[in-house]
Amino acid sequence: MAHGERILQRERDLFDDLCRQSYASLLSYARLFVPMHIAQDVVQDALLGAWKRRDKLDLDSDLGNYLLRSVYNRCMNIIKRDKVFSRYVDSYRNRITSLLCSEYLDPDRNPVIARMYSSDLRDTLDGAISRLPDRCGEVFRLSYEEHYSEKEISEKLGISVRTVEAHIYNALKTLRMLLVSAESH
Repeated sequence: MAHGERILQRERDLFDDLCRQSYASLLSYARLFVPMHIAQDVVQDALLGAWKRRDKLDLDSDLGNYLLRSVYNRCMNIIKRDKVFSRYVDSYRNRITSLLCSEYLDPDRNPVIARMYSSDLRDTLDGAISRLPDRCGEVFRLSYEEHYSEKEISEKLGISVRTVEAHIYNALKTLRMLLVSAESH
């Protein structure tokens, strides 16, 4: 082994010993700021950074202070990054909500929304529901207007859940046809 390799190996052995001695305390310190899975990465990054800077550090006296400061700085950077990211997400979420409410869901700006909730549409829908067969209309009203579950409708009317499902399917199919034909007139 060449002289330079022996020095590097000696430095590596010293560094490994110091890392083993300080890893648990550095991890514990990092856990004061960040969750365990992040703390482990922070400590490993700090150790790697110390190894890369070993020529500038006195491994006996500077390493402990360097590692502690490095762990602290890395944790603070993660916390700042997460706060900035969180503010960014909140800002865009608020902007999207604002756009939806002010432009897309405003009945004065969106004629589809206005029509959906207009009394004309409600009258058309009520007329179409009244044209359904009696039992089919009753099942549909219990499901969509009174928000009963299929099981509750089944028990209330004394019919099977499959029959309830069939009535709802038929009602939706019939209403779609009735509403499309009403729209074209």
